[in-house]
Amino acid sequence: MAECSCSEADMERKAQQAIQVGQHQIALPEGVTAVDWALERINYQNPRIRAFLGCIRLLDGVLESNYAILHCSPERLLDIWQKVRRITDLIRNRIGPLLEVQSRIPSLEESRQNALSSLDLLNRHVLKEIAKFPEQVQPDQLMEIRKLLCVCIGQLHAFLQDTFGEIMAKDPRSLHDADYFLSKRFPKDIEEAEWLHATLVRLRGYLEKLDLVRPQHLTQPSDQMRREETLPSRPAWRGTKFFLEILLNGLTPKLKEILPLRGVRFYEMELLDRYAMELPTRCRIAIELHEVGTEAVEAMKATVSPMSSAGSPRSDREQGVRDLLATHSVFSRRLATFLTDIEKLLQDLVAFVPIWLEAVEKRRALLLKKSLEEKGEGRSSAAQALEGEDSDDELDELLG
Repeated sequence: MAECSCSEADMERKAQQAIQVGQHQIALPEGVTAVDWALERINYQNPRIRAFLGCIRLLDGVLESNYAILHCSPERLLDIWQKVRRITDLIRNRIGPLLEVQSRIPSLEESRQNALSSLDLLNRHVLKEIAKFPEQVQPDQLMEIRKLLCVCIGQLHAFLQDTFGEIMAKDPRSLHDADYFLSKRFPKDIEEAEWLHATLVRLRGYLEKLDLVRPQHLTQPSDQMRREETLPSRPAWRGTKFFLEILLNGLTPKLKEILPLRGVRFYEMELLDRYAMELPTRCRIAIELHEVGTEAVEAMKATVSPMSSAGSPRSDREQGVRDLLATHSVFSRRLATFLTDIEKLLQDLVAFVPIWLEAVEKRRALLLKKSLEEKGEGRSSAAQALEGEDSDDELDELLG
């Protein structure tokens, strides 16, 4: 009976063991002793932390935007390539083996298993792709390396940040403040994600305003030109021209401002770059096409006017009128096509930005921002800075 009581007392003491973390006493899970945790911490958990931190610091030196990677010098590109290969080697040969060892802490064991699953995906989709290229890249492979880096650097960053963040949050030493390490370790990443998020929120609002007047300045003029086959006069064209100039001088700079941001993923950059290139190009062509067409029509009108055609044969005057109508028809149909193309691009962009914004909101880098919003501690500094910018006077004028 005494032996039974002694055994129960030993089990109770074992279940109630705790560790000292700063000013906090942290209770260990039932069945885990301070000695168990000390051995795991020294042999596996702390080496995991050091390995992750080493990779994160190394990656921070090459964590450029996709736009910068595509346009950097060959020397900088090769430097990035060497460091990325070093990071992949550390992940495979240092982090991987450390993640194979089970943890006595149930929550930490769960995060370890999640990390192994993430590592398996990373290995199949990223690390193997990197391993296909030699350490010394040939000149004709540079563009392939640029594209590969645009994809893999973001995925390496996501793996290291998300996996390490979860492992640290489940570490018994972090249980008193699970977000503390992330908020101190990744302020730059969080601030950049907030800035991208706030910029996209503002872009979405700007596009919503443009979409309100899009039918008036794009749909209606293009339909009218197709129906009447007549080029709009300068006064009738003034509103559409003003709208196109807003797309050219207001919307396009906003799109180009987002392109170099580090938080932009490669596929997002490809889509955004298309809008940033095609929209202004088509707007310029449409404005010039109307100007050239108007000058041509005015010159032809002068030749068929009663005063200038006095004394000319009737057949010449009739031919001049037919040529004038044909000129109207050709220019109006072509201009209507450009307005329709511009409208489709704008509609696609209006639909794309909310989807993009939702993807950004789901990224782990926004953890601190969401935490602050949930706690009612106010909006991000990035959002406040953007709200302090000058209003878009031209767009407000267009909206009346």
